[in-house]
Amino acid sequence: MASYGFLLYGPGSYAWYQYLDRALPEQTVENLLLKVLLNQIVLGPSVVAIVFFTWNNIWLEKFSELPNKYQKDVILTLIIGYKFWIPASALNFWVVPLQAHVTFMSMGSLYSGTFACLQLWANNLLLRSFIDGLK
Repeated sequence: MASYGFLLYGPGSYAWYQYLDRALPEQTVENLLLKVLLNQIVLGPSVVAIVFFTWNNIWLEKFSELPNKYQKDVILTLIIGYKFWIPASALNFWVVPLQAHVTFMSMGSLYSGTFACLQLWANNLLLRSFIDGLK
């Protein structure tokens, strides 16, 4: 994952945030909302797709299972991610200076990963409790 962050996420995010700042330079509420929205519908799904692809192909060597992985997990992953990344992106675009956007969001990814794991764990516990209640 370190190579992904160093080779892809860092430079890609840097270019993305530079683009957003050039395209929407004024710090208005409308621009803030648009940056957050674009971040969630462009960058978020791109990152999830790359991570799923890398995880399945390089670490698990299960390329043939990738389409099933996308169908099964991508929507839930994005929804869980939005719970964290929408507020984090708003804070990033409103308070954090442009030169620190990538660092701030990269630090956020440490918390996001933990948050997503805990959310999936809690969802799994709730589902198991529900199923056990049906028995």
